[in-house]
Amino acid sequence: MQFQDLLHRLDTLLQQHRPDYYAALNPPATAAEIAAFEAEVGLQLPPELRAWYHWHNGQNAGCFDTLEANHECASLRDMADTMRINRELLEAGDFVANWWRPRWLPFLTNGNGDQVCLDLEGTFTGQPGQLIEHWHDWEQRDVLFPDLTAWLAAVVQAYETALTATPNLTAEQVFDLELEAPAGFPLEFQAG
Repeated sequence: MQFQDLLHRLDTLLQQHRPDYYAALNPPATAAEIAAFEAEVGLQLPPELRAWYHWHNGQNAGCFDTLEANHECASLRDMADTMRINRELLEAGDFVANWWRPRWLPFLTNGNGDQVCLDLEGTFTGQPGQLIEHWHDWEQRDVLFPDLTAWLAAVVQAYETALTATPNLTAEQVFDLELEAPAGFPLEFQAG
């Protein structure tokens, strides 16, 4: 299934079954905001992540609900700040190999310094576009999904499956959602 189709399905699911969370999503990022982000970090968003931010530019800073499991949607500003801080620490020599990579785009966060990143270089596997888990205080660097489309398909499937048992999803139910990764994922790696 195409990324845009999945994004439309997610949008409908959130509007109908999580209206309070949907209301806490930020408006779509403008072309100017995306261009400013790209200029600041020196990278271009791939088409799927660009579409993600054209859908919503993260969620309201006062909203602590999550999209899935313990993952909140990071805004472009949040993503740029995380990248800047980690780049500074990397350049200062504070990290071991693959603790942080400058071509990781942290589009999901748990609000405590840990992110899910779209990896533009294919760290560990050589497959650009994979989703990699970054922990601020733990060496584990699992590749969770082969790409953003596979992740979004798993989110939509988890929502649709959960909604067969209830008309609406609470924050607690969303926290407990388990995403079904494609065969062979996640792939386990460690920094260092």
